[in-house]
Amino acid sequence: MKGEINDDNAERIGRPFIESIIEAHADADYDRLVELVPDVNGKLTEVEFAEAAVGLEPLGDVVSIEYLAQFEKVKEHLVLWRVKYELAEEDVLWHLYLSGEGDDIKVVGLFFDL
Repeated sequence: MKGEINDDNAERIGRPFIESIIEAHADADYDRLVELVPDVNGKLTEVEFAEAAVGLEPLGDVVSIEYLAQFEKVKEHLVLWRVKYELAEEDVLWHLYLSGEGDDIKVVGLFFDL
């Protein structure tokens, strides 16, 4: 994995993932989330996901998704995104954890804070 994801390509690699994940939350589509982040299956229940999706509803629609940085961890890369919502007073920071090489890059973790 070393060298596959770096400062030059992390946004290009991570953007399709984060956009689809945010859309899955907006649509409260648990099956889509599990498809995008297989490691959440069994760790995040459908009820917990629904609660997270409901927590985002008052923020309104996404206005922008801004790439901030990527950090190399031992087993994955952490890619940070600042997401602005139309009704939110503050931005939401999304943490996307990516692992793999070449065409086999996958999302292995996800976190956002309100």
